[in-house]
Amino acid sequence: MDVNLKLELSDLVDLLARQSNLERWCYQLLSVFSKELKLSYITLLVEKNHEPRVIASWLGDVFSYFSTALDLDDYNGVPVGMLQQARQAGQFVQTYADKPSQLFGIKADLRDKDWCRLLLPIKTHTENVGFLYAETKQPDYFEANLAHIERLLYQIAPDISARVLKQEVIDNYLSRRSVEAELEIRNYSINEYLALLRNLHEVTLSLSKAKNLDQLYRRAVELGRSHLGIDRMAIFLTDFEKNKMQGTYGTDPEGNLVPRGDFTSVIPDHPLVNEALSHRDHVVVRENAPLYFGLKQVGTGWNAMIAMWNGEECIGWLAADNLINQQMLTEHQRQILKLFGAALGQQIVIRRKHDELAMLNIELEERVMRRTRELEATNKALAEANHQLEQLSMQDGLTSVANRRFFDMSLNRYWQSAAKTGEPLSLIMIDVDYFKTFNDTYGHQEGDNCLRKIAASLEKVVKPYKKYIFSRYGGEEFACLLPGADAQVALNVAEKMLVCINRLNITNEAVDEGRVTISSGLHTISPISGITPEDLIEGADRALYLAKEWGRNQHHQWSEFICEAG
Repeated sequence: MDVNLKLELSDLVDLLARQSNLERWCYQLLSVFSKELKLSYITLLVEKNHEPRVIASWLGDVFSYFSTALDLDDYNGVPVGMLQQARQAGQFVQTYADKPSQLFGIKADLRDKDWCRLLLPIKTHTENVGFLYAETKQPDYFEANLAHIERLLYQIAPDISARVLKQEVIDNYLSRRSVEAELEIRNYSINEYLALLRNLHEVTLSLSKAKNLDQLYRRAVELGRSHLGIDRMAIFLTDFEKNKMQGTYGTDPEGNLVPRGDFTSVIPDHPLVNEALSHRDHVVVRENAPLYFGLKQVGTGWNAMIAMWNGEECIGWLAADNLINQQMLTEHQRQILKLFGAALGQQIVIRRKHDELAMLNIELEERVMRRTRELEATNKALAEANHQLEQLSMQDGLTSVANRRFFDMSLNRYWQSAAKTGEPLSLIMIDVDYFKTFNDTYGHQEGDNCLRKIAASLEKVVKPYKKYIFSRYGGEEFACLLPGADAQVALNVAEKMLVCINRLNITNEAVDEGRVTISSGLHTISPISGITPEDLIEGADRALYLAKEWGRNQHHQWSEFICEAG
């Protein structure tokens, strides 16, 4: 039987050299080996940081490329003993077995008794750069071409080493560019907010220089339109003793300033008005609301209202909408509107007092004192805005719990504290079972609602524990950091979480349970030299994997010696 390679060595080397990237290179090499040498299962490994990593496989007729090389712990198709023998000896290893490896769920035919396993090093003069593992029922093809194959692997060793290095450089570059783009977006957002804060400061200074209340109202509408990016704005004053509201200045449908001092009405019993009056320091917004000029509807859009206060007395409100440009209300603008409403309310109060003082001929000292109070109040409002911005950056936008950034910062802080005190640090990793199935069945909007309900319920479980940190880790995964908690305490918290979600009873008819459940992985560490926070996360992840593997809707606790189920 002719078992020689049909493709010449130089032709194969040339074919590989012409491939544009590492993935195509791997595909050509494995497809030729599969066809010419009758190899059923092939795995290509490379040495990265002195550890073998899987970058491609050929299973039957299915080619797989792993852009992020896999650890052997995540790929169960290469016998570790054969790999260690090949690494130490620097030459190929050949063994026989009665069945193929159980690669990714491929079922073996137990009647087969003559499977040959091959492991060949890919090396240069000085070191191994990779390995080729294969399984076949026809080893004659391999054995007849062994010298041919070893020469080929020797020739391609520098090429694969260079391609792997090049791919790492490309991946690092793309990762860096991604981080840079994210920073650019964040810087743009921050700069945009800072620009609005500077404009607000200028507006506040200008308002403080108004000579009378009429000029104050007029400037507030003019400067709010020109400096704060608001389409239309109007200021209304209230007298609750008389149940009366009065206009000052506003804008017409084209955005032009119009006097509205002749407008008077009873204070309306309207949901927008009632909500604004019941929430201090709160911007009330209605989306897709009818927008009016006088009593005539002139369009639809968002409508915002900010009540202005003098102590416990509501003195009026500021109304704004997006009739002209129809742009959505950003969170930055919402914060600016709140600060603007507070500043305008203060200015109205101050101006009223100033008018009273002028009538009573109060000394100039009193005026300077009130201007000082105004400046202090403005600076305090700006400081509160910056504090709120910092809090928003630590909050997950979907679930309103702490986000991944806050988790990472908290983990580093508590890790350092535990390293000094010797106290234990526990971590619970929580994953929503079959969440992709839930999303596919009920849609992403219901999926988002499901995550919000689960996050809110789990946060209630953690809330009584003052120092514990509950956050969204990513996707449908959550994390709970328990400083000072030992393994038993962590187990108790995880059990409460499991019971809580089962009681929540969110329907999922696409799974056997009939409802949404969670799985949890627990890990407890007392930080010592040589252990890192990543070890804590890795242990919890492994326990979570076992909780999923062993049936879901349960929790598992990880240690070096035993993994306890619950």
